[in-house]
Amino acid sequence: MAQAQAATNLVFRNEMLHGAKPLLREIDEPQLALLPAQKGLVGFRQFYDKPIYILTVAVGIVLLIACANIAALLLARATAREKEMAVRLALGAGRARIIRQLLTESLLLSSAGAALGIVLADWSAQALAAFISKNAYSTLFIDTRPDARILAFTLGIALLTGILFGIAPAFRGSRINVGPALKESAASSDATKVSGRHFGLGSALIVAQVALSVVVLTGAGLLVRTLANLRNIDPGFDTHNVLLFGINPKLTGFSNDRIQTLYRELQTRLASMPGVISASYSSGTLLSAGQWTSGVHIEGQPEKTAVETDMLAVGPSFFETMRLPLLNGRTFAASDLRSTQAVAIVNQTFVRRFLEGRNPIGLHLGGTTPSGNKVEREIVGVVADAKYDDLRKPLEPTAYIPLQEGEAYFALRTSTKPEALIPEVRRIVGALDDNLPLFDMRTQTQTIDRLLFNERLVAKLSSLFGALALILACVGLYGLLSYEVARRTREIGIRTALGAQRREIFHLVLFQGLILAMVGALVGIGAAIGVTHYLGSLLYGIRATDPATFVIIAFLLIAVALLACYIPSRRATRVDPLVALRYE
Repeated sequence: MAQAQAATNLVFRNEMLHGAKPLLREIDEPQLALLPAQKGLVGFRQFYDKPIYILTVAVGIVLLIACANIAALLLARATAREKEMAVRLALGAGRARIIRQLLTESLLLSSAGAALGIVLADWSAQALAAFISKNAYSTLFIDTRPDARILAFTLGIALLTGILFGIAPAFRGSRINVGPALKESAASSDATKVSGRHFGLGSALIVAQVALSVVVLTGAGLLVRTLANLRNIDPGFDTHNVLLFGINPKLTGFSNDRIQTLYRELQTRLASMPGVISASYSSGTLLSAGQWTSGVHIEGQPEKTAVETDMLAVGPSFFETMRLPLLNGRTFAASDLRSTQAVAIVNQTFVRRFLEGRNPIGLHLGGTTPSGNKVEREIVGVVADAKYDDLRKPLEPTAYIPLQEGEAYFALRTSTKPEALIPEVRRIVGALDDNLPLFDMRTQTQTIDRLLFNERLVAKLSSLFGALALILACVGLYGLLSYEVARRTREIGIRTALGAQRREIFHLVLFQGLILAMVGALVGIGAAIGVTHYLGSLLYGIRATDPATFVIIAFLLIAVALLACYIPSRRATRVDPLVALRYE
């Protein structure tokens, strides 16, 4: 039966596409595509997919910087313990035993760091969950309890990094020439001999740390500037000192006539509150990621031609409350909500795109009401353009109509902080009908913050990771220079005894650190140019290769590197030649 059905379907398909009188084209052939459940219409994976991957890469880079830092410090420590290891080898310890000891010390360090990280991760997970829930449009329940698989993965990464980045110091510590190392002046002579090799393995690790930190900082800088660009966009109306809240009288059985009476009375009472400049309402709030679009027919165009436009139902004084400028005609009056003559107001983009230079006042728009009834509306005014549902989108044609049914979102323009009026607003609504539930009570600024939640989250976390990467890189640079000063104490003492000035000693150590930082910065800028283009879809108003961001990050890194190099350089200038010449 199944085979016969498949054969029938194949014959039908061929006849529709390739018959004597084909009814369909290849491009019109319907197709069924199956997607994973995680990529469906619901869930947060699609919304957070790319940001999470980017933040995961940032976390991995920070981990690499931390591991390189520990590896550099272990290398320095292994060099300082050469005489100790030589004694152990001389007493019969095998090289394998030395390697095991040093690897064990490395594993203990990584395990201790993992344990501390788990404690901090629990706190940060709760803070992150609270941030997400606070900025979500609906109630979210996020489980932040420790997961056995995550803990196992964390411990596995800790052990792996402890082994990988402890191997080089372990082998360095076991490859010691016992005879020279046990001589009294071996440390000094070896230090003097190696001092000319400025770019050893430890220096290479510092360069790698700085380069990786530049990559993270550059990405964070681009994302922070994107957030700043979005915040600086002019939405077309005044977003400050506006309190918003929603009510839906239909949930308590109100008819359309009673709803209109309720809205008028509530608007009057809210507008008379102390501290309120004006009050109005609409079917939705601007810049809340909600959008209503509809096809309308414009008078003078072919009968079956319709254009797609954004729609918003509003009450009296809406444009005055939102401070959306009127450019031509008039705004809605209270009588427009009860009149049988339907009216509309359009924005500049609507006039420019659809009316082709005609005077919009008096033209009629054919469309439907929110309940689906056909209606003919007369354009009575033109207002300035305003962002509707998203700051990133370009300005779209918008038609405003009187709100005559359904739920409403009230907007209060205040002369003081909007949050201070919330108790009084609740009291006034309760006095009219204590069964009316209020929802989504927040300011317009908070609404925009929720709209920019993704950008805010990524900018905050990437900045945190960037700062952490910069601190780790500079700590590594400080540790290397401190070790170099300690290792070259005898050399510095000789230079001072031969007449070197403190300024020259200071510059000697300082320039060594700055060279490492500058080399790392150049390598990091090159790597960042090749990596940051993956951020393209998250950026706004800025290119992934923005020169200003790269220059700012480079100067920031050099400035912080100067601070990291200052203390070891000052310490080098305080070396006493008499003490240094006896230094072992």
